[in-house]
Amino acid sequence: ALCDPDENRVGAAKELFPQANGYADLRELLKDDAVDAVVVATCNHWHCLAAIWAMEAGKDVYVEKPLSHTQWEGRQTVAAARKYDRICQIGTQQRSDPMQAQIKAFLHGEKALGEIKSARVNRYGVRATIGKRDTPLEIEKNVNYDLWLGPAQDEPLFRDKLHYDWHWDWNTGSGEMGNWGVHVLDDLRNNVFQDKVTLPSRICGGGGRVAWNDAGETPNVHFVYFDTGSIPTVIGLSNLTAGPGQRGGAPHPGPGSGYIAYCEGGRLEGQRGRAVAFDADGKKVKEFSGTSGMGIHQQNFIDAVRSRDRNSLNAEVAVG
Repeated sequence: ALCDPDENRVGAAKELFPQANGYADLRELLKDDAVDAVVVATCNHWHCLAAIWAMEAGKDVYVEKPLSHTQWEGRQTVAAARKYDRICQIGTQQRSDPMQAQIKAFLHGEKALGEIKSARVNRYGVRATIGKRDTPLEIEKNVNYDLWLGPAQDEPLFRDKLHYDWHWDWNTGSGEMGNWGVHVLDDLRNNVFQDKVTLPSRICGGGGRVAWNDAGETPNVHFVYFDTGSIPTVIGLSNLTAGPGQRGGAPHPGPGSGYIAYCEGGRLEGQRGRAVAFDADGKKVKEFSGTSGMGIHQQNFIDAVRSRDRNSLNAEVAVG
């Protein structure tokens, strides 16, 4: 079954899956007893409500990251998974890359680089302006806008297009921190903190939306310091080029989308599908090779649906 409030998108999906039933309203899809599990790949503001409705209807759920638009929503989704005894996996697929276990063994089992002293997380990915209209965007007739909005506020949009650029509007998205930031921070939480830190004790951040005079609300350059109580961590994110007329981003230490674990005896630089360890003199001492986790992660969810063992999930809703 397929569901999207944009009938054009349902139509395009049905070309790939012609036997599937198409819906605009998720509530109608959830009445289908032939549906055992639901993949929630909506705008961020819909993730939790869609997941909760699906679990309430007896379906298991694979929900894309970020799990929630707010912390409160996320906690309600975890509570729903427990209440209805449902399998619920988050789409942080890098957790299913076998490389991650190798990195954790290297850092924590072997302590090959000594104690971890601090960490840095990067997301430097150039994005374009989303435009700024003089009059509100007219929603196309193929979109059921009430269903698209769902729990979000009905506010005029002054960006150039409806789809995807909702990421940069607080009403529906979470900015780069809630987009790519989720993946890189999750790698850090998994490999460096081994999921032992849930929330930092203190956070200090800054940034803004600079250089672009567009309709976006979320920062296009910002940093956050996390006081974790153990390993101090800084994340820096930027969507800007290195300068006017340039296409690439500014120089930075480590991977453009990844993390650096600074240790007593060197550092480890990790990113999607790859990691490199260096000694204190900067000499490369070990390389790790993996995948994005795609395919493996989805199979992990399907296997858990069949076994009914939520502990077998690589990104169970309360952790991933």
